[in-house]
Amino acid sequence: MNFRKLLKKSTASQEAEFGQMLEDQQVGWKDRLAMIAAALITIVIPCLLALLAISLPVMWLFGAL
Repeated sequence: MNFRKLLKKSTASQEAEFGQMLEDQQVGWKDRLAMIAAALITIVIPCLLALLAISLPVMWLFGAL
């Protein structure tokens, strides 16, 4: 099954409606802080841990540790 066949293109009116909905939403500073914290927890920290898990054995292998 081709994945691209399942996707439907949005019309200009749907995009305009979506843009209007985004502008109507008022996001407070607490919500923004929560979104940034969630991004840090779910994206940045696991990436740093993966980088550390890869680099430490390589450093040990080449005698840098």
